[in-house]
Amino acid sequence: MFNSIIDILVDAKGEALDRRIEELIKKEHPYVNSDVLQEIFMKMESLNIIKVFRVSKNKKMIVLNRDTEAIRKKIIKDLV
Repeated sequence: MFNSIIDILVDAKGEALDRRIEELIKKEHPYVNSDVLQEIFMKMESLNIIKVFRVSKNKKMIVLNRDTEAIRKKIIKDLV
């Protein structure tokens, strides 16, 4: 699941709204709901893979943390 979210973010140039990510994830994993996805976002944020910013009351912007060593090499190649 982490890899799917990272791939979506890389394709979106490093940032996307949580609702858009949810739409794209549901195509591959139909069992995922917004509660499960929010839990995954919290785990990824605690691992310093992403940053989550509140855009409005119901929207969150998910930004890929390009400084994370674990994924830096792949992301830099794909984003540049």
